[in-house]
Amino acid sequence: MEKEKLIKRRGTISPGKRGVRNKARKGGSLTIKPIPNLNFVKIQRQVIQAAEEVKKLRNFSFIMKMRKTILATDSADKGTHIDGSIIGIQIKSKAVSSLVSKISSDLTSSAARVKLVRTVMQDKRDFPLSLYRNLMIQAALTIYLGDITPATLQIAGQTYRLYLEKIISTHKKGLLVVQSKQLKNVNLDVISVKDLIKMEEDEEREIDENEKLVIQEIKITLKLLEYTDSLDEDTRDSITMTIHLDELNDLSSKHRVNSLFAVSESTESTKNKHMLIVRKTLVALEVIKRIPVLHPIGLKIIAKLQEIDSKLPLPYLIEARFHMQALRILTLRIVMKEFSARPSVTPTFNKAIVAYHKALKRALLSNPKRTDIIVLSEFAQVSYYAYERRKILNLANHGVLKILEMGKKAVDVLAPSNRVYIKQQKDILSALKKMKNID
Repeated sequence: MEKEKLIKRRGTISPGKRGVRNKARKGGSLTIKPIPNLNFVKIQRQVIQAAEEVKKLRNFSFIMKMRKTILATDSADKGTHIDGSIIGIQIKSKAVSSLVSKISSDLTSSAARVKLVRTVMQDKRDFPLSLYRNLMIQAALTIYLGDITPATLQIAGQTYRLYLEKIISTHKKGLLVVQSKQLKNVNLDVISVKDLIKMEEDEEREIDENEKLVIQEIKITLKLLEYTDSLDEDTRDSITMTIHLDELNDLSSKHRVNSLFAVSESTESTKNKHMLIVRKTLVALEVIKRIPVLHPIGLKIIAKLQEIDSKLPLPYLIEARFHMQALRILTLRIVMKEFSARPSVTPTFNKAIVAYHKALKRALLSNPKRTDIIVLSEFAQVSYYAYERRKILNLANHGVLKILEMGKKAVDVLAPSNRVYIKQQKDILSALKKMKNID
């Protein structure tokens, strides 16, 4: 078995549990469905589908675009994400209608989409949650279409955070309706969401399944909001330059031509341009990583970087970080007892380990540079993480053992020159001994 593959831990399953699992697989009453408003995979699919449609339509005539978007029979009532008409139908205003028309005439106009989203965000009326979901999709669409600018990244982060806030406020209103019957003389608006959850859970009455789902979703959403606390500020501070996916495509194309014809070393200006594009992309990816709706396009960009600089560890390190960010959200959902996330945990961690291992293979172990040190340090951390979380990650003992052995190699390089890693070295060594005794 290759080092880069792990096996799920197998244990004996009692007949009763096996029956429950089989019933869930067959779609019985115990089938666990993901929480609807936090089903980011479904939202990602919608954005990807809209982006693909835009790319197909971009060369069509104006009349054909109108026919296939605004006038489509299956979208006449609710509009589409392709031209932003889904927003225009929900908000009737001249400003919104004008912007939807602009997008219809130029489906790839990120400036018009950003302006549409900002115009709606400035409208302080209370709209249904679906509108904020659609706004997030419109904002994300600009990134999927290749425009990664300070404006598009900032609006993507802002709409993501706004969507999370609206999930909480929408659920709060629903729970307050229930509590208002018992708390007649209390100003319910001043009750915090956290206090409201405690009141719901402390009530002697039985909470129905719908209320349980609502409370669960609020708890997860509150935590996700914490993860975005500095997102807007970090985006403003770090994203100062524009990158378009066409720049990466051109760079990878030139790279292939150079490799094919063995062209002599590039000029200094070409090298500098290459480095600038890669640097801009890496900075953008650090922001994209924090917005779940953007993860698929982020991984696509990373794959392009790996194609351009396949011998460098950094593109693989960034990929590993993306998978670890996804894992962080999955484990959060499980901790909050949202068990539909469980099947994705092990495959996601495996992807992270594979990417970390590829980065490690490309790092210098003798006289490591700054990037190499980061790779070695993160791999050491993730190896111990695998040991500590092996049960929730559902990892086989021999898989954990292999990861720890690679982690030991990494920390052994770091410890002699930096005492900070000595404790980590001892922890990994102790974990190795315990795993060998188990195995």
